[in-house]
Amino acid sequence: MRTEFYIAKRLSSRKEGAKAGIMERIATIATALSVAVVIVTLSVVVGFKRDLERLISGAVADVVVTAPQSRGVVSGVGLERYQPLEEMLCSEEVRHISPFTTKEGVLKNDDNIVGVLLKGVDTLYDQRFYQSNITEGSFPRIGLEPRSKDILLSERVARKMDVEVGDRIEMLFVDHDGGVLRDRFQISGLYSTGVDFLDEGYAFTDMRNVARLYDGDNDVVTGYEIWLREGVDKQAFLMAKNEALMELYFECGLEAEAFAIEDIFAHIFGWLATHDVTATAVVVIMLIVALLNMATALLIIVLERERMIGQLRAMGMRRRGVIEVFLFRALFIICRGVAWGAAIGIAIATVQHLWHVLPLPSEGYLLDAVPAAMCWGWWLVAVVGSIASILLFMLLPAAVTARVSPAETMRYE
Repeated sequence: MRTEFYIAKRLSSRKEGAKAGIMERIATIATALSVAVVIVTLSVVVGFKRDLERLISGAVADVVVTAPQSRGVVSGVGLERYQPLEEMLCSEEVRHISPFTTKEGVLKNDDNIVGVLLKGVDTLYDQRFYQSNITEGSFPRIGLEPRSKDILLSERVARKMDVEVGDRIEMLFVDHDGGVLRDRFQISGLYSTGVDFLDEGYAFTDMRNVARLYDGDNDVVTGYEIWLREGVDKQAFLMAKNEALMELYFECGLEAEAFAIEDIFAHIFGWLATHDVTATAVVVIMLIVALLNMATALLIIVLERERMIGQLRAMGMRRRGVIEVFLFRALFIICRGVAWGAAIGIAIATVQHLWHVLPLPSEGYLLDAVPAAMCWGWWLVAVVGSIASILLFMLLPAAVTARVSPAETMRYE
């Protein structure tokens, strides 16, 4: 065992029942609180990103191919179902692909009116996301002969319209000539995702019901939804498909473009990017608090041990060795504080992750509960980074020991 480490360990050890010095306790508590806040902040920010991306990609797919004017959502310009196009979109990176047709409309009854996007899907549609979020009833019956007039609404829209499963409801649409089209549907089920803009924006039915609003042309769709396999590089996939779509345009004049969900919902992902700035600010502030408290504590410890420093220097210990003694001393305090902070932060994040104790107003935050991701990798980076950065900063107060003169400290012996 190195002499410097041994001395620092003896300085850190306390007799049974003895308490640490007030500054040491303050430094430990400040470090623990800072690390706990950093861990919870990382958990919430990563949780927001993961939960929203999972929800949006589950509801809208990872990549959407539509006419360029549509930008992945809705447009009066559709795509012709073209076999070379569908074959090109299918590849080993793709987990699932399905066509869809959309039409903006208004739900209406005697007392209420609500605007929604009616989305028509066929038997190829991956229903798992909405099946898992259905709270009452069932997903519309798709592909039956004759076609069903089922519709799936969100709970939020159903409350606004004061309707329930089994009720019939009328929808109004505007055709390309400006005329009004009417259709009636029967509510087969209600869903709730907890995401405000999804629950208020979408209704689902058989694709043929929507095609009927476009003169019944089943060979024209709004676009294709593509769900990717786990681990696929989305940006690389997007670039490759858009290059292939460009070649297809030159071959047959078919205009289509692939959009990632980050492009379709740019406002949502832009809002999430602002959370990165907020998280960075919180992490920096908490580290500064820990740094200042640790620096103050170490300076006071150095001043309290001036006589000991003088004795060590008189016995031949080099200045570097004295500095190392107090760096080891600081390391023990830092590790104790970081350990407590990590335990508290991970405990809070785990409780929120499992039981969603803290709710959120979905109108402002899109989710109905504060998300907390179990991001062990980021937590490890936070713990190691906190220890390294605080210890590095401790070089300044530890260097004060090098200025202590043995003659001055031993004069009053």
